[in-house]
Amino acid sequence: MKKRSFILVAVASIAFALSVPITLDTPTTSVTYAKSTKRIAGKTVAKAIKSTPDLNPTSSVRKYPAYIYDKYWKVFDRWYNVQPMSEPGTFNSKHTAKVYVANKALKSYTYTAMQNWNKALKVKAFNLGTKSNHTITVGFKNAGTGEGSWDGYYITSKLFINYNFFDNANYMPAAYKAITGKAMPSADQPNSAEYQSIYDTYWKSVITHELGHSLGLDHTPYSNDIMEADSGTKSGDAKYTWSSTKVVNDDYAIFEDKLSSRDINRAKLTKILGYW
Repeated sequence: MKKRSFILVAVASIAFALSVPITLDTPTTSVTYAKSTKRIAGKTVAKAIKSTPDLNPTSSVRKYPAYIYDKYWKVFDRWYNVQPMSEPGTFNSKHTAKVYVANKALKSYTYTAMQNWNKALKVKAFNLGTKSNHTITVGFKNAGTGEGSWDGYYITSKLFINYNFFDNANYMPAAYKAITGKAMPSADQPNSAEYQSIYDTYWKSVITHELGHSLGLDHTPYSNDIMEADSGTKSGDAKYTWSSTKVVNDDYAIFEDKLSSRDINRAKLTKILGYW
C-alpha cells in the first residue's frame, strides 16, 4: 500500500467513552480489484468501526481492500490513536527495521522489546542492526528529571532512554508508587533480586512502548496496554482527551512487559495503513 506523507512527531512515555462521529463518504466511482469488483459502502466501514472495542481495531476492520484504507485513513487514525511516526525508509519493503543499540547497558532490554513485537505480530518487524547499517538507533540521553520529564522518547528513527532516571536508584520506587498507587516491594534494597526484577521489567517495557511508537501507535489510557499514558489530548490522531489512567483489573503492563490485544491489533492496523 502507498505510504502517506510523513508526519513529524515526538512521543514520550512518562512515568469514556466519548462519542466521536464517523462520516464516511462512499467512493463516487467503482474500483476493480483482482479478486473482487464489489464496492464497499462507507457506511459499512463506519458501522464496523463503531462496533469495535474502544481503540481496538479487531479483525473486523482489518479485512478491507487497500482503497478503503487509502480513502479513510484519517478516520482510522483518529478512531484508534495511530499515525505515522517513523521517517520514510525506517522500515523496508518487508516491514522490517534494523535496530542499533549504541549503549551496551541497553542491549538486553532492547532485544527483549524487539522480540515482544516480533512474536506478537508473527513477523520480524525489528532486526538487530550495526553501527554502519541500521535504521533505528537506541541510546541514552541526559534529560531532565523535573515535572513533565520523560523516561523514554522516540522521534523519527531515534529512541532515547533518560539516563538520569535509568541510573537513579530512587526513580523506580517513585515511578512504581506514582503508577500503581502502592509502595514498591524492596524499594529500599536496590541490590535485591526483587528490586532488580521490577527494574529490568520496567525498562524492557519502556523500550517496548517506544518501539510501539515507531510502528505508528500513539498512547491509550488503559493500564493493561504497553502504550498507556496517564493523559492524552483529543486531536487528529486521538479519539478523545483523558487526564488519568483507566486501571484495568489492577493490571499494569509497564511492570509486566506484556502486550495487550489492543496493542497488537493497533500494530496490525498500522502495518495495513503503511506506517511501517
